[in-house]
Amino acid sequence: MNASDDKVWVKLRTVEGDITAEMLCQALVNADIPCEIKRSMLASGLGAHSVSLAGNQATLMVPEEKLDAAKAVLEAIDFEPGEE
Repeated sequence: MNASDDKVWVKLRTVEGDITAEMLCQALVNADIPCEIKRSMLASGLGAHSVSLAGNQATLMVPEEKLDAAKAVLEAIDFEPGEE
């Protein structure tokens, strides 16, 4: 996330694997919703980006004012993340 940015970023969703996070983030960007991915320490430390790395999670972050719109995008593409 850009530290010089005045936006307040909030958690949208934590998902399993970087590939899923990248796909969902791109869907948000395509809907004109800025998105950042906060990778787990496991993936960041190992430089590993996959869905098969056990325990690999990524958190989608969006500007606070776009949170409701971002939730609607995930719902519209029928993303079922399960219980958090």
